[in-house]
Amino acid sequence: MAKFSTGKRAFLKGSVAAGLLAGAARAADGKTTDSKTYDVVIVGAGNSGLPAAIFAAQRGLSVMVIEAAGQIGGTLHLSSGQMSAAGTKLQKTKGIDDAPQIHYDDIMRISKGTADPVLLKLATDNAAPVFDWLTEHGLTVYPQHPVTGTTHEPYSRARYAWAKEGGRAILKVLEEQLQPHLDSGLVTLMLASEAKELITNGDGDVIGVVAEDDDKVSHRVMGKNVVLTSGGYMFNPEMFEEMEKAPLHTNITYPYCYGAGLTMAVAVGGYVRGGENHTPLFGAILVDADRPTQMRATARHFPGDRPPWEIIVDASGKRYLREDILSHDAYEQSLAKQPDEKCWMVYDAEIKAKAPRLIGGGFGSPWTPEDTEEAFENGDVPYFYKADSLAELANLAGVDAKGLAETVAAYNDAQSGKTKDPLGREFMPLPIAKGPFYAVQINSWALTSYAGVAVDGELCVIRQDGSPIKGLYAAGELLGMGQMMGNAVCGGMSVTPALSLGRLLGNSILKA
Repeated sequence: MAKFSTGKRAFLKGSVAAGLLAGAARAADGKTTDSKTYDVVIVGAGNSGLPAAIFAAQRGLSVMVIEAAGQIGGTLHLSSGQMSAAGTKLQKTKGIDDAPQIHYDDIMRISKGTADPVLLKLATDNAAPVFDWLTEHGLTVYPQHPVTGTTHEPYSRARYAWAKEGGRAILKVLEEQLQPHLDSGLVTLMLASEAKELITNGDGDVIGVVAEDDDKVSHRVMGKNVVLTSGGYMFNPEMFEEMEKAPLHTNITYPYCYGAGLTMAVAVGGYVRGGENHTPLFGAILVDADRPTQMRATARHFPGDRPPWEIIVDASGKRYLREDILSHDAYEQSLAKQPDEKCWMVYDAEIKAKAPRLIGGGFGSPWTPEDTEEAFENGDVPYFYKADSLAELANLAGVDAKGLAETVAAYNDAQSGKTKDPLGREFMPLPIAKGPFYAVQINSWALTSYAGVAVDGELCVIRQDGSPIKGLYAAGELLGMGQMMGNAVCGGMSVTPALSLGRLLGNSILKA
């Protein structure tokens, strides 16, 4: 049965009151209809849905939040909580001169102009207020923050920050700020209930949501404004591959991100855009070939953190990337062009003995040098290959042997100074010459959806002709990273826009 919460911390403990909504009536079709029409009905209690609810309630609006999980928070339970905002009070205390327009320009530069200008402007203009609001209410980021960047292309200003506790630190603030509105009854939570479809009137305006509780009982929840903040589709590999035309190798995200919001929006006339900006992350070593799967480990590939001693080759055995290039984006974009988004790192016994550690922990999984040694010696651990010759190594790894032999020979000539490296690589401390030889298969991985629901400058869901679907709004990952940061991965541009646009909806856009 659906779980409804308005009381003190019930939404955290899960000991919420069970039963139908007060004043509900059973319709002839078997659906339960709430007699109350809320000012705002929000689908999804995560990065965007919670601030939308909090700020709407601050203005006195009545809010119903429908959440598929039995708890609030969404991906904040797993997220590192990385944020980027320009013109914050934190920056000012550290003498950092920054502004939303500079932030906007940085994203456009990194994305090569592919981000959606309207949504990006909204996100960057509203980032500092939500960041300041979080820090004023208890969020404490690392003392050395903000920084220009770490695992993504650097910004021109230090505006990138997060807390030791990651997304849970953000969630803690949101929980505390939501609680008074639960106590007052302005906000009601409907947990463990999946939104199934949107209710429209004769004009095609959205006027409510049909939600199904865990007893498979359907509820009609009517609202003057309906907001979709239900996340992306990262737990739906079929939808991922349809939207982004790319493989989904990993399943390491929140299990409720299965694309329900996109399905509902499209069903009432909305459309999806941004999937063409698909950008993979580099470095995953998978558990097995039955994708999507977990990450066994990751390769420490970025030259700024660890200069490359190995070479990287494709299935033909050829190098396709200057391994010492100081660009995360170059690694990501070049991997996106590889068949099945995979490659191999190749090296020899001397490099293995002398190079800094190459293999580290996977997403949430520990990995030690001893684990690496065992994986190579075992012979049964997928994607770790060891052989006495390059030809045998190529055969084991599934790489063209002739191509690999030619590539290694050309690399060794460049390393010795006989020739110049054809890709312009400069850091080449050792040749690849002393067996045994090693290869590790690297695959892409993904955390966020790039395709998303199309909206206008008021975050109202729109049709292909640009006309708004009245009463229906969207924010968060549901908008897609392909709109928010284009064909790139930009630090802090997943969590922060979700928070800031959720706040914007609740604070000013939604009307009673």
